[in-house]
Amino acid sequence: MEDKKNKKCFIMMPISDAEGYDKGHFTRVYEHLIKPAVMDAGFEPVRADDTSKANFIVVDILKQILDCDMAICDLSSRNPNVFYELGIRQAFNLKTVLIKDSKTVMPFDISGIRTLPYSETLRIDEVKKAIPEMAKCIKETYDADIKEVNSLLQLLSIEKPAALPEKITLTQDSSIILGEINKLHKRIDVLATNGNYFVKLPNGETAQVGNELYDNNFNSVGVLVGETSYSIILRDNENNIENIPKNSDLGKVLTMFPF
Repeated sequence: MEDKKNKKCFIMMPISDAEGYDKGHFTRVYEHLIKPAVMDAGFEPVRADDTSKANFIVVDILKQILDCDMAICDLSSRNPNVFYELGIRQAFNLKTVLIKDSKTVMPFDISGIRTLPYSETLRIDEVKKAIPEMAKCIKETYDADIKEVNSLLQLLSIEKPAALPEKITLTQDSSIILGEINKLHKRIDVLATNGNYFVKLPNGETAQVGNELYDNNFNSVGVLVGETSYSIILRDNENNIENIPKNSDLGKVLTMFPF
């Protein structure tokens, strides 16, 4: 059996509050049930909100989904983001344990896949019973031959899972450019978290980092994250970083007021 020391288990589950559940419910599910079970199984738990807060957090999450040695997926509340993450993991036929609370109806599409139930009441006696059961399921799934693990691909009799392309070796020049881009994104993140950072816009307005900016048609352009000598730096509505030249047509009309 392969040593599970330093192995990671990605947790796919609702992060924010869901309708029909008390505030902070899924945080408690993670802290008091899933996290202890994963650790008891010998894995380091990794959840989406534990990853880097960088601009490309979606990329970080996708990498964790594919790179982690194990995954556990909580289908409770039938969260669409969770199903999206599960679909990616299953497409590559990677080992995943499915769990759900007793109040959630199992989706028909994956009703044939074994799922471990737990009580959404999180009563201490039920949690104490569920943790070792969940840990046992994680260990057994990890140790099992991939052909023995129940998955959506096996349910649909799909023989060839998706595969990642071979890694491409970057040239030295490309590595330098990507390194500088990474430094820029880190600098932008620092600026974005500094609520006292102000930028004077080309139209004379003084905007604070975090303010939403608009064009002269009062359409949202993005959120202010900083500036350079020649440009205004925004995070647009698709979470991409945009450098708007101060002397450009758009740069000259950027405003904080949508009216």
